[in-house]
Amino acid sequence: MTVRRGRLPYVDKDYESIREELIARIPQLTERWTDFNTSDLGVVLLELFSGIADMLAYYVDSQAAECYLPTARQRQNIVNLCALVGYKLHGPIAASTQVRFTLSQALTENITIPSGTALVAPDETLEVPFVTVSDAVISAGQSQVDVDAVQGELVTEEFTGTGAACASITLSRTDVAYGSIHVSVAGTQWTQVEHFVESGPEDPHYVVSIDGLDNVSIIFGDGTNGAFPGNGKQIVVTYYATLGSDGNLAPHRVTKLVSVIYATSGEAIKFTVDNPVAATGGADRETQDHAKLVVPTTVKSTWKAVTRDDYSALCLAFPGVAKAKIMDVNDDSSLRIYTVRICIAPEGGGLPSELLKSDLTGYLEARRLLTMDVGIVDPVYLSVDINAALYIYPGEDVETVRTRAQRALDKYFAFDSQDFGQKVYLSDLVALLDGVSGVSHVVLSQPFADVISGSKEIPTLGTVTLNISEVQ
Repeated sequence: MTVRRGRLPYVDKDYESIREELIARIPQLTERWTDFNTSDLGVVLLELFSGIADMLAYYVDSQAAECYLPTARQRQNIVNLCALVGYKLHGPIAASTQVRFTLSQALTENITIPSGTALVAPDETLEVPFVTVSDAVISAGQSQVDVDAVQGELVTEEFTGTGAACASITLSRTDVAYGSIHVSVAGTQWTQVEHFVESGPEDPHYVVSIDGLDNVSIIFGDGTNGAFPGNGKQIVVTYYATLGSDGNLAPHRVTKLVSVIYATSGEAIKFTVDNPVAATGGADRETQDHAKLVVPTTVKSTWKAVTRDDYSALCLAFPGVAKAKIMDVNDDSSLRIYTVRICIAPEGGGLPSELLKSDLTGYLEARRLLTMDVGIVDPVYLSVDINAALYIYPGEDVETVRTRAQRALDKYFAFDSQDFGQKVYLSDLVALLDGVSGVSHVVLSQPFADVISGSKEIPTLGTVTLNISEVQ
């Protein structure tokens, strides 16, 4: 008798389903195998094959899932998929601030504070380094000047050109601040580009690539699209090594000058330094979930700023921007037609630095319509004061319940939990405090009504007053 051997259903991919299907097909192959107990040697081998098939099916499904951005889990595959549509996951972002250099008394000569001047924010455990990003001059007769600075340590690496097309060099550190890489070949500064499509054979261009392990590579052209360093040419790479989100500091923290600045006479000049505004915008490397979120909207915008959604997608994809609110004449009657104002909040909260706003403005300038007037404005943090009476069950510790309630409020008003124009309802606050472990009921006396925030406003937690007593 001829026995037809059917295929296993594709849906049977787990261990139990494969084992049951194989045992069910045994009678089709032979009538002599009747012992299906787990002690039978044949069943032992069958279970072994089922286990191996289960593992193979898992790996096959995993590889299939890695082919699509929404289901991919391995960072390198997400990097590769994003590269197909021209999107690059960014590395850590350096926080930025303004540092004020003050002389003890005005001098009779101009004093230049060079770009790259090193400073630190003293701390008991770690000194956070900062560095200025542009030259600043204290004019004769003046005593102070403000200059932009970023959180990071200036690092210099040297390489030797091999003369090979498409040459690539890998930096020794992975904490390279986004946008801080500068490359010079034989003393000539080269320019970073997104791709070599528009590069000519002699154009001194390079591309920065970051892989799934955060290794940073600098790639040169092939001689047709982009030039490459000649054999034996000295390649000097400078960049900032940053702490990312740990570089976001409060005002008046950067108070120590590391570099020595000299007068024309050769005498060292003494300064007092301070950051009058907070260091904001620092962020860790881009997460995989963030890339999955912004890539579809960015692709939809076709990298051009035309509609409100286009502006929002481009701003949220810009490194250092956490939240963005797009406003036009429909949101603010004081604005003219063809005017767009973008309110942004940096990573970690606070106000965006002048450096971040300048970079974002330049980014949008190349993508806006010619007739549009685009400007960046600061967010307004709307303080919401809380005054509530909490009645707790007998035996509950007052300070423990207070800590729980404070944590619940901190989480509710956390920067990541709020957005522009978000409403704060009294019912939500009552439910939040009423849900704290140990609380019987709540009487909320402030705020008096629902908090309605404006287009540029983000609700934040103000003064908290909690009067706690036991239920009688």
